[in-house]
Amino acid sequence: MKYLYYFIIITILFIVYVEYSVGGILFRPNGLGKTVINIRSLLSYLIHPLYNRFLWNPQLLDVNYPFVIIVSSLFYYNNIYA
Repeated sequence: MKYLYYFIIITILFIVYVEYSVGGILFRPNGLGKTVINIRSLLSYLIHPLYNRFLWNPQLLDVNYPFVIIVSSLFYYNNIYA
């Protein structure tokens, strides 16, 4: 159960970091020019590295969700079982 909380915290921190560094992922302007929350865009960005190799460049690994989850999980399990 602790890993689930850890996973949720890492995901929220990742979303905040990506929105700050890349921008326009979660908060996007709609057709009326208002900035709204766009969950579909966020989810698309999170799974994008699974079918496109662009985000696997070494310069972009900090904004690659699968990579961040894998590394964070390794840190989590390394600290528990070490």
